[in-house]
Amino acid sequence: MAGFSSSGSDHFNSSRFGSSNPFAGPSVAIICDIPIAERVPVMLSTTAANFFPWKTYFGLLFREYDLHDHVDGTIDLLAMPHDPEWLAIDATIIRWFYQTISNDIFRTVVCDGDSAHTVWAKITGLFTDNKIQRVTFLQQEFFGTHQNDQSLDEYVLKVKSLSDELRDLEFPIDDKIMLSTLSVGLGEDLSNAASNLTLLTMPTFEQAVAYMRLEERDTSATYL
Repeated sequence: MAGFSSSGSDHFNSSRFGSSNPFAGPSVAIICDIPIAERVPVMLSTTAANFFPWKTYFGLLFREYDLHDHVDGTIDLLAMPHDPEWLAIDATIIRWFYQTISNDIFRTVVCDGDSAHTVWAKITGLFTDNKIQRVTFLQQEFFGTHQNDQSLDEYVLKVKSLSDELRDLEFPIDDKIMLSTLSVGLGEDLSNAASNLTLLTMPTFEQAVAYMRLEERDTSATYL
């Protein structure tokens, strides 16, 4: 595991569970050495529809290094004792956020003295505030998406990205609706594949896409 040696793990465990300090956590050195560009390989942008992967990568990082208390608001920085290590980690997390967001988002959220929790709330709020309006817009785009001149993989990625955005807004799209929407929007070359999906017994979205990829390959071979 990158940046997390066995000795680092021992330090992590001892500092978290062996200290009388309730704010003790993982080693500052370990956290500061995490290569954030490798661990969160996403540059969050308001135009790239990549909030879900960005948030997912950070969620895994928080869970792996036990950092949730820096972003979930459970610790009141004004009430806690001055802890240089905890504050150093908090500053490192803020730096991670700033290094993985576009310049326009950075200019929107940056403010001296913010905690990691405050910065996290500002960034996520940009993508989850005005929920009803955003859901309405995304649903219209989701159900109106068609393959047109896109490849199957491009079309699937578009449909999946929109469903991920809706899920982030607490409006998940189940497999049946995903498959129905995907099938309706397919181009003529794959219309037969969409009809044949009814022969499969309750396919998942992933299974249906795998099947259509095979059909796309067979269709391409026929025209050669």
